[in-house]
Amino acid sequence: MKTCIVCNSKNSILIYNRTLTKCKSCGFVSANMEISEELLRKIYTKNYFHGEEYLDYLSDKHAIQKNFTKRVEQLKKQNNIEESNINALEIGCAYGFFGETFRNYFKDAAYLGIDIVAEAITYGKETLGLNLKLENYLDHLSVEKYTHIFMWDVIEHLHRPDLFIEKIAKEAYINSELYITTGDVGSMLSKMQKQKWRLIHPPSHLHYFSKKTIGLLLKKYGFEIESIKYKPVYRSLKQIFYSLFLLNNPDCLICRKIFNIIPEKLFFPLNTFDIMHIKAIKK
Repeated sequence: MKTCIVCNSKNSILIYNRTLTKCKSCGFVSANMEISEELLRKIYTKNYFHGEEYLDYLSDKHAIQKNFTKRVEQLKKQNNIEESNINALEIGCAYGFFGETFRNYFKDAAYLGIDIVAEAITYGKETLGLNLKLENYLDHLSVEKYTHIFMWDVIEHLHRPDLFIEKIAKEAYINSELYITTGDVGSMLSKMQKQKWRLIHPPSHLHYFSKKTIGLLLKKYGFEIESIKYKPVYRSLKQIFYSLFLLNNPDCLICRKIFNIIPEKLFFPLNTFDIMHIKAIKK
């Protein structure tokens, strides 16, 4: 990290066996590696959703969509503008599971999802009938502004999250709502597990925010955090076990044996209190 994207400091230290770099000024943490667009294209393919980051994203749809249903229901309760005036943007929409849920609850709202994985966009368009685009959001030419912007488990993957937030700020109305989920590197679990924290696995996860640093980044571009909450996340038991014990340790034979006997369709909520659910308002 030559210059901190949060506070612009050039003073940083290496941590966790030189895997990560930490800004000495604000505490922002990033992967200690050079990232190219070519590398990112190689990471985010069909395999990312089937056996790499996720065990099997499509098979986990019911659990994933249960999370989205709870989020959309909460949004529906607090929504104070006419549905026809809602113009929603989802960055990193993947296969469209959130978009499908959103359209079921906000039938008169406009929705656009953007992602860089071709197979995911094809599925969302052809199977779910969603308005999706295959492109990098930074290259997207918008002719309108958005009232609601969603980034579910996305910001930690971005090469330059500051450029994304800057662009979002330009394309958001005053009082537009920005929703983000991402890991909290300042959480108790992260501090206890250190480099073994399940969310530390560059190059797919490049940036590690705390409540402080996500607040500073958003404030830098005119967003004010309204709330940060830690909510249970529904996952299949297989996916939970995979993320906790196999993702960063694939050669663990005992873990593999336990994993193989876990039922496929068993899922439940888990709260490790290290995933931030952020709502911010454009000022």
